[in-house]
Amino acid sequence: MAALAEKGSAPWSRTAVEVLEDLDVDVKVGLTDSTIAERRAKYGYNELEKEAKQSIWSMIAEQFEDTLVRILLLAAIVSFGLAWFEEDAHEEGIRAFIEPLVILLILVLNAAVGVWQESNAESALEALKELQTETAHVTRNGKLLSDLPARELLPGDVVHLHVGDKVPADCRVVALKTATVRVEQASLTGESVAVNKGTERVADPNCELQAKECMVFAGTAIANGTCTAVVTAIGMSTEIGKIQAQISEAAKEDDDTPLKKKLNEFGELLAKVIAAICVVVWLINYHHFLTITFKPEGGMPTFTFNLSKATYYFKIAVALAVAAIPEGLPAVITTCLALGTRTMAKKNAIVRKLPSVETLGCTTVICSDKTGTLTTNQMSVVALAALAGPEGAAVRRWAVAGHTYNPDEGEVEGLSALDRGLQTVAEVCAVCNEASLEFKFNAFRAVGAPTEAALLVLAEKLGLADGTETAAALKKRTATPEEHPQPVTQAYRERAPLRALLEFDRDRKSMSVLVRPAGSLQNSLLVKGAAECVIERCTRMMLPDGRILPLTSAARSAVLAAVRDMARDALRCLALAVKPDIPSPLADFDGDSRHPAMALLRDPARYAGIESELVFVGLAGLQDPPRPEVRPAIENCKQAGIRVMVITGDNKDTAEAICAKIGVFESGDDLSSLSFTGREFVSLPKQRQMELLAAAPAMCFSRAEPRHKQDIVRLLKEQGEVTAMTGDGVNDAPALKLADIGVAMGIAGTEVAKEASDMVLADDNFSSIVAAVAEGRAIYNNMKAFIRYMISSNIGEVASIFLTAALGLPEGLIPVQLLWVNLVTDGPPATALGFNPPDKDIMTRAPRRANDQLITPWVFFRYMVIGSYVGVATVGAFVSWYMYDKFFGIDLSADGHTTVSWQQLTSYQQCREWGNFTAAPYKLAGGGEVSFAHPCDYFSAGKAKASTLSLSVIVAIEMFNALNALSEDGSLLTMPPWSNPWLLAAISVSIGLHCVILYVPFLANVFAIVPLSWPEWQLVLLWSAPVILIDEVLKFIGRMVHARQQKQRGRNGKVAAAKKVA
Repeated sequence: MAALAEKGSAPWSRTAVEVLEDLDVDVKVGLTDSTIAERRAKYGYNELEKEAKQSIWSMIAEQFEDTLVRILLLAAIVSFGLAWFEEDAHEEGIRAFIEPLVILLILVLNAAVGVWQESNAESALEALKELQTETAHVTRNGKLLSDLPARELLPGDVVHLHVGDKVPADCRVVALKTATVRVEQASLTGESVAVNKGTERVADPNCELQAKECMVFAGTAIANGTCTAVVTAIGMSTEIGKIQAQISEAAKEDDDTPLKKKLNEFGELLAKVIAAICVVVWLINYHHFLTITFKPEGGMPTFTFNLSKATYYFKIAVALAVAAIPEGLPAVITTCLALGTRTMAKKNAIVRKLPSVETLGCTTVICSDKTGTLTTNQMSVVALAALAGPEGAAVRRWAVAGHTYNPDEGEVEGLSALDRGLQTVAEVCAVCNEASLEFKFNAFRAVGAPTEAALLVLAEKLGLADGTETAAALKKRTATPEEHPQPVTQAYRERAPLRALLEFDRDRKSMSVLVRPAGSLQNSLLVKGAAECVIERCTRMMLPDGRILPLTSAARSAVLAAVRDMARDALRCLALAVKPDIPSPLADFDGDSRHPAMALLRDPARYAGIESELVFVGLAGLQDPPRPEVRPAIENCKQAGIRVMVITGDNKDTAEAICAKIGVFESGDDLSSLSFTGREFVSLPKQRQMELLAAAPAMCFSRAEPRHKQDIVRLLKEQGEVTAMTGDGVNDAPALKLADIGVAMGIAGTEVAKEASDMVLADDNFSSIVAAVAEGRAIYNNMKAFIRYMISSNIGEVASIFLTAALGLPEGLIPVQLLWVNLVTDGPPATALGFNPPDKDIMTRAPRRANDQLITPWVFFRYMVIGSYVGVATVGAFVSWYMYDKFFGIDLSADGHTTVSWQQLTSYQQCREWGNFTAAPYKLAGGGEVSFAHPCDYFSAGKAKASTLSLSVIVAIEMFNALNALSEDGSLLTMPPWSNPWLLAAISVSIGLHCVILYVPFLANVFAIVPLSWPEWQLVLLWSAPVILIDEVLKFIGRMVHARQQKQRGRNGKVAAAKKVA
């Protein structure tokens, strides 16, 4: 703590008097004006630091650090420069600038989305500041200030805390003004119930947060009681301040998602490939723009450089870059992830950050909080015990079903009728209780302490002595739950009006109420509390028929054995007792403040004496029970190869018992290497920690603090694990930020946890994470399909341009056409591939590793083959129109175009030197004609029909290729096109869009294309359809190779098993 650290002491390990001395303050006077100014200069204000916000320009600059984006930007700049300085740019008009403008538009949209996401991502720190209290009750200069702004608090300030107050700073409790003070600090420590606070020091100065029972922490709330405390730490030195520092630190450690890493690697590879292809194209064609003449007499040769031709081949290089870059890929990935988030939202998983959808698919470890995620976070009585037999020497036991505050969910199993003993149990549960149940938002909720609410639910399940009355109460609760959420409790309370409450305290560990039972002439005492403490004060027992007999040693032993059994099951055991013959003056106390009994009731030290010679009536075993759907979800995780690690602030026994119930631990597991407290684990050498984490099929960490959670996540990430971390409290925020996937609770989660997370569970349910992982795996498989589809298309475009340049042919595809294909025609089928149905065995496969290849050597070979064919087909369609009137039975002569020889086509740049070359204008489908001023323009302006055929072939091939991408290795015979109707619709849309630019004159002019006739469409199909046959052959080979590998793995497994047996 800031103020006391200088003295080398921890305030929780020193007495209240010593802490006040260390802080140089009198509890009655508080800080004085003279010390306030001095301490303000030293410690500043009680507020969390505000980090300098990243400027909008730096955020924009960050969006251009991606390799693919930089390649696109360079292509846009070069393309713009060429369009600006080219001689015929004024003739082409807007078309010359469409290519750079479209690329820039893509980059602007991409940057805008990135900036928007980042500006929203760091709001966790702002939510954390909201936890700070606005005002505080403080003693200063000997006077009580009821509304001092909390930011003005200083170490040494004396604060007064009352029920409902939010604690304004970290404080050491110096005096209790009520018998007990309980603080709700679950959001900070993960404890499922409000914890008792006192003034006694803690011996261990290095104890965990939960053990600091004389400290109250900023941002927590006083659940009941009143106390005086002295401020020991403010601002960034508080536990909340440390969490802010940890969130900031964790944010700096944010890694790219596995997919982004792979795409960045792909971008870098692409940059090298583009550079290599451009160099090769220039080397192949250098003789067109550079002539080297060697003199016969020797000496230096002369160089002739043609700038316009060099510029032309530079344009080809730019076209290659445009062809190689899958411009539409970022948009399609975003669309697919966004659609995935909608599917997940229907399964109660709300994704806050799109890339986390893909990361979920390769999750290998789920680190889960216990309270509220694996359990219901609703305390429930799950076991009930009472004495049996004529002498009470045996104990009868019942299991209590139900895991929420809804009394109608579950019952006391095996209970047929309510005897007098159990009626008294129900009465104690209902009347010796400060809580109540309410019905709001279609659910029963606890008002007050969760433990007490659980006892009310038990009373409702037990009912009343008269079966008719119980039925009437049930009918009332079912018909009007808002008005009658607890009719049984209400009936018991009306029959035994409250006279006085003897509050719980830490010494006697019990509470009791003084009531006047209906028809009785004197008061009775109803008591509940920690089993050992209450049983010790019991001298009598109540039998099932209501008789009260002395508590025999045999009966006491039987009761204590039942307590031990409950403890073994990690249940919180409460004993219930009564005292029907309470002596005067309490026997006739009527609540009057002048009554003689008030002297006893005002002195908590005398409560233990009042609660003596009790009559034991029963035991209740409580637990925050596991959610019923969690165990099957854990089984699914095991089948999917995902390890589950439970990290909780609760105690070790409770955590281990829950882990056993939900299947994290199996019977017979050696827990010595699977279950640790946070302190035990961090005290181990790092090498040992790594060994334990690597070897354990599952683990449990109890009494864990925020730093422990972060340490565990860091170690797992070092081992290459993809970690999902769940949490709901402020204390979980740093670990949520650090994990690959931070999962916050939507109902019980604090705003801090939600803002630090990647995903929020709408139902706070562990099984929703498992469903989200399954969805993530399906989405990744579909993304893999469309990424491969788009990349194979780009390889085809590159092959086409390369072949054109290498063979010396006229330019078949111009950059603006390639942009149209990459962005528009490819987009709908690629997006539709995201709707491929998931494989049935998706959650029985081991998770893919984060470093698994997106494109394996075999897949790369396949798409190089396909890409090469695309190049051959597009060039083939271009050449076949120029060279033939009739091609494979298709009549192409109807338009009257002039055919040329291969020699003429490949040396078209020397056309003006031929002298006798002529070319006639040709007709277009639907009317119109393409004419040219000079015959040699037949290879530039006149190539519109051939260029259109090339573009149409590449579009048609990519539609067929989309069908091939339905399955990586599955034939179209086993995975037919109609298995994904969205894909058929998308192909129809893409073909429709292509027809729009073909047959709308304005658009045809922009894209430098012309309408096609039916014979020309036949030529397109002739060149494009074979791609299906080629890919079917490659898929067949792939299936054979994979089957052989699978068989080999099976043989290796059998050999390894045989060696192990031997």
